[in-house]
Amino acid sequence: MMRLTDKNAIVEALKAGRVVSLHVGAAARTDERAARIAALAREAGVPVRDMPVKGRGPVEAVCNDFEYATLESLMDAREESGGLIVALDHVQDPMNLGAILRTAAAAGAIGAVIERKRSCDVTPVVYETSCGGAERLLIVKVANLRQALSMMKERGCWVAGTDERAKDVCHDADMSGVSVLVMGGEGEGMSRITREECDYLVRVPTVEEFPSLNVSVAAGVLIFETMRQKRALGDKKRGGRA
Repeated sequence: MMRLTDKNAIVEALKAGRVVSLHVGAAARTDERAARIAALAREAGVPVRDMPVKGRGPVEAVCNDFEYATLESLMDAREESGGLIVALDHVQDPMNLGAILRTAAAAGAIGAVIERKRSCDVTPVVYETSCGGAERLLIVKVANLRQALSMMKERGCWVAGTDERAKDVCHDADMSGVSVLVMGGEGEGMSRITREECDYLVRVPTVEEFPSLNVSVAAGVLIFETMRQKRALGDKKRGGRA
């Protein structure tokens, strides 16, 4: 079970039917947003109870654990929409993962792929950091990211990796046909075998003397630039391999 106190995250969990029960504290009497959340819960048939003495805020939701999508369902969604998928190569910090998922959802990406080992799961911290954005994405956990990328390429995806040493800058490269954007983990970035699976590499244009960016910040720049180019192209079906 997940326990959530972020109000945006609770609203998204309610919409997804994930909330099992809602606890409301005395502070909710003067908190209009918390009162609206309680009303939404009642309308959805979710039990609303008094907050335990040691509650963390005016409202707290007890939710079922996050449910991951399958890679097959993600591929079907991509083929239907031509949308963007973000693949994460061992991102381990829950705050970074949550921030990336929030950005991906806000930009209009359709999903994310993470590896089972040496990667952060969608925990309550991740879910709340994403402000419930995780609920708006198809998130897949795979045993082997390189194999997953290979399969996605077989299904027509073009894969762009991100590397601060890459020759091409994202704003100058043609990102409109990118189906999968791969971000490396904290510290070492993308692994060699993941890099080899990418069709090409791009970077964020930083100053030469200080090229390093937090992975969630770099993801924000690259995701929005990719989506900007896709929208400018005005063809949602673009993105398949020739």
